[in-house]
Amino acid sequence: MKHKELANQVMKMLLSGDEEVLLTLREQYKRAVVVSEENTGVGFFIRYQVDSAIRIGEEFKTTFQIGDIDGEIDGIDGAVGFVLFIKDGYLTMLEGYTNGIDKWPEMDTEIKLYYNATQRDYESLRKIWTKVNGGV
Repeated sequence: MKHKELANQVMKMLLSGDEEVLLTLREQYKRAVVVSEENTGVGFFIRYQVDSAIRIGEEFKTTFQIGDIDGEIDGIDGAVGFVLFIKDGYLTMLEGYTNGIDKWPEMDTEIKLYYNATQRDYESLRKIWTKVNGGV
C-alpha cells in the first residue's frame, strides 16, 4: 500500500495554519515514524509514533480529531474523507475513508482535495481543542 504521497498532501492541509496547536502538530509530523499501514478496501489507516521527547504545552495534552478535508473523485464531491486523530496531544493516526463511493480508489486515481468549507474554518478548529480542554 502506497498512501505516502496522498497522506503527505492531506497532512499538509490538515496541519496548515498559524494556530499554536497546528504548529506543534506539524513539528510532530516532521519527526513522526509510520508504525503501521492498513488498507481496508474502503479506506486506510496510517498509524504514527511521535517521540514523547517532543515537548508539548500542558494546554495541548488533549484528545481530539481534525477532519475538515474531503476529496473529489470523477466529479463526485466528498467521495473520500480524512480524519487525523490526536491523543493526549500527539498525532497518532490518519484515516482515509470512502463516503460517496463503494471502494477505495486505485492509487493512480486523481483525488482533488479540498476543505469542507469554502475556506479553512479556523474558528471551528479552535473550538475542537478548546472545548476538549474545558473551554466554552
